[in-house]
Amino acid sequence: MLDATPLNLGGYLLENINALWTFMLLAVRFGILFTMLPGLSLTPTARMLRMPAVLLLSTVTCLNSPQAIVPESFGIMMVQVFSEAVFGLALGLIPLMIVAGVQMAGSLSSTTMGLGASQLVDPTLGGSITALARLLGDFVILIFLLSNTHHTVIYAAAGLGGVIVPGTYTPTFASTEVLLNRVSDAFELGALVASPVIVALMLTNFVMGLISKAIPQVNIFIVSFPLTIGIGLILTGLSLPELIVVIERQLTTIDASILGVLRDVSTVPAT
Repeated sequence: MLDATPLNLGGYLLENINALWTFMLLAVRFGILFTMLPGLSLTPTARMLRMPAVLLLSTVTCLNSPQAIVPESFGIMMVQVFSEAVFGLALGLIPLMIVAGVQMAGSLSSTTMGLGASQLVDPTLGGSITALARLLGDFVILIFLLSNTHHTVIYAAAGLGGVIVPGTYTPTFASTEVLLNRVSDAFELGALVASPVIVALMLTNFVMGLISKAIPQVNIFIVSFPLTIGIGLILTGLSLPELIVVIERQLTTIDASILGVLRDVSTVPAT
């Protein structure tokens, strides 16, 4: 543990190279984590707010974290930096996959409704995203933040209160399995959330096809376009209470996933 106060922290870091190296590793960890964590976009304003948070959390964690010994080899130093980057990436991907799954559901629903042409730019991933997918994604982010689940992720990144030794994360089958399961769960979640809208609109298109055969004078294209959009939006609104239940159930699995990732880090023995 570091024996330092905020007043003499600068001089202490200059005198203790191990403490400075520990701070740098923690800054890499929190920097990657805050880049991936839902709710923090890549806009210039977000970067201005994110960097002070990264520095503050790195400083506080450094004061309570086991010191990382500066390696004698430059190659080992790069390996430790890469290890911390992957550790922050793994922790950030766990909740991000839940948001991605719901956004995929919104994209599937929008395509089925005929809203695929109306797309916005997602600042998180830098790609295009439909308006409905963006709306559902922001809705999930609000649930994520209001449920204080981000505290669990940040606490794990902070070393569980000074237990994790910086620079010791080594990805193994345990972490890989956790991340692969989260990716597969994202596809499953997207199909589950979008299934009511997709099934209802498939039935609507089937009925519209029967009407077009029975009454050829009816312009099905003009009728079906607002009808499918209206039905899709109504069903999406009606499914929001169930979506909250599904998201809360997904958020409860984050703890187990984080523990799976933490199996690949070295910890100090409890005293």
